[in-house]
Amino acid sequence: MGVEPRRLEILVSVEQERSGDEIPMRTLVGLLLLVSAISLWVFRPVLANGFVHWDDHIYLAELIRMGRFSLSSLRWMWTSLQPFYLQPIAWMTHLADYQLWGLEPMGHHATNWMFHGVYVALVGALVWMLTSPVAAVYNHRNLEEELTTGAHRAPLQDDIQWATVGGLQPVERLAMTAGVALVCGIHPLQVESVAWVAARNGLLCSLWMVAALCTYMRAVGDAGTNRRWWWATVTLHAIALLTKPFAVSLPVVMLAMDFFPLQRHLSQDVGRETFGQNQCGVGRPSHNRALPSWWRLLREKWLVIVMSAGAAVGAISAPEHLENLHEYTLGARLLVATRGVVFYLWKLAWPSWLSPFYPLSNHVSLWNVEFLVPVLVCVAITVVAVWQQKRTPVLLAAWVSYLALLLPVSGLVQVGGQAVADRYAYLAMMPVLVVLGSGVLWVWRRWRLSGIALCVAVAVWMVFLGLKTRGQIAIWHDDLSLWGAALSHFPNDPLANYNLALALLRAERFTEARAPAERAVDNSDPHTPQLPMARETLGVIYLATHAYGPAVEQLQQAVAADPTLLAARYNLACAYTRMGRLTEAYDVLRNLLAARPEYASVASRDGHLAALRNDPDYAARFTALVDGAKR
Repeated sequence: MGVEPRRLEILVSVEQERSGDEIPMRTLVGLLLLVSAISLWVFRPVLANGFVHWDDHIYLAELIRMGRFSLSSLRWMWTSLQPFYLQPIAWMTHLADYQLWGLEPMGHHATNWMFHGVYVALVGALVWMLTSPVAAVYNHRNLEEELTTGAHRAPLQDDIQWATVGGLQPVERLAMTAGVALVCGIHPLQVESVAWVAARNGLLCSLWMVAALCTYMRAVGDAGTNRRWWWATVTLHAIALLTKPFAVSLPVVMLAMDFFPLQRHLSQDVGRETFGQNQCGVGRPSHNRALPSWWRLLREKWLVIVMSAGAAVGAISAPEHLENLHEYTLGARLLVATRGVVFYLWKLAWPSWLSPFYPLSNHVSLWNVEFLVPVLVCVAITVVAVWQQKRTPVLLAAWVSYLALLLPVSGLVQVGGQAVADRYAYLAMMPVLVVLGSGVLWVWRRWRLSGIALCVAVAVWMVFLGLKTRGQIAIWHDDLSLWGAALSHFPNDPLANYNLALALLRAERFTEARAPAERAVDNSDPHTPQLPMARETLGVIYLATHAYGPAVEQLQQAVAADPTLLAARYNLACAYTRMGRLTEAYDVLRNLLAARPEYASVASRDGHLAALRNDPDYAARFTALVDGAKR
């Protein structure tokens, strides 16, 4: 009898907190649509961009080969590891674009563009859920303890302010939602994922992951469980993994959300909040209170953990990834990953000096200031986050989520020659922005007199982001602008010089292509497989500019290093012919046509081979050789 009035008081206060934070759904939906529309407007110039010869050509070649949806094309998409890993969902969206638009770039870019708009709206929805009031949840979880002990513990105001998920006014929640979603929508770091057709798998995977986190909040966010929403979470996680293995980190992010804002690890009723494992992770609530709370939360997620583990093993087991494991030691890869963690934080705050390609350093060492400073920064953030986990739990939850989202693309398993890439921050920036938003709200509440200055600073930063994004979109217009921008930051990088030389060669700007091709050869590692291709490109450029002697030299070295470069062998025959070395030209051409007869039709009309084709001593043999290959 003595506790009943207090119980009534608590229940009334809970209902008051709930009713005071209610926002009409149409207001929230309208806000998310507005933020999405602004993001799409900022990214609108991407529709005028073309394809780039950097992985785009790999997808286009396969799309041309498949042609349309069929049993054979579906079988290939669901079993092939091309170009890097299993990604059937991404492949199906590309094939749908090809059937609708063919090789028209605007249609393919429009799909990325629209996916980005949906992603921004989902980010806003997730932030709204994360910022739902928790004061009522605190009271619910302490209700049983209070009824039995008479002791009531309310959350500290500073905790609520820093957490930003409790005690917020409706306008503050809307501002937090709109701010985080808008930055995710217009930040220059997002350009690469939207403007690069080949990066669609990362964009779409991030979309599925945010959707899965939204359904997870619905499944467990009300101090209970919902089988339907949990199955939706599992399904979206599976779709994300089939889009890109990047989604392997999703279970860790879920656990971080369990820590904060859900705080399910503190609940007296975790046993009733977790799913029994007798029905694949969903089903009847478990009442086993003997297990620690975190173990129950892990057991609840066993299905998504197994799915992530399987996808991770499959991705790492790809032959290209296994080969790359031997190029750098584990310590070097850890240093590269740590540098990337700090790199994205810096670029998120001040996105200047952005490049489409950041080459991997050849001097990875802890005593290099480029790597030592990031290590110290990461250690400092980790210490503060753990130390302040009770006062500011949002910091630890966001830090763990950020690291988990970067882990699959951090460089621990190196894919490609890049040290970092803008697209890797596409989703990882979200937890960081939640912390930044928390700080902005904290400043707003502490020093309201500076509110106007704070709003002006945020507005100026947003305008700066939009302008930088527009400029970054122009960089991805074509190969010339792309690799020209990369070389403005890394003028001696062999890969960037090689790709620019190729772009100029395709544009038949041979004189301009000569310098970057020479830099690509001069700066390439002698043991890299890129060097023979760079020599082949330089040899073709020399051939086109009538420098036949240097052309023969480069093409000979290219063929000697890599005999599978068939185009180099063909161009070597052309260079020999131009120099009057017809015997060598005929021998090279004969061996080539024996291996690849399809070169016969080109050889029969190529002006470079005219001297061989018309020479009295070789004319008959040339005709017989070409005709025999055509048969």
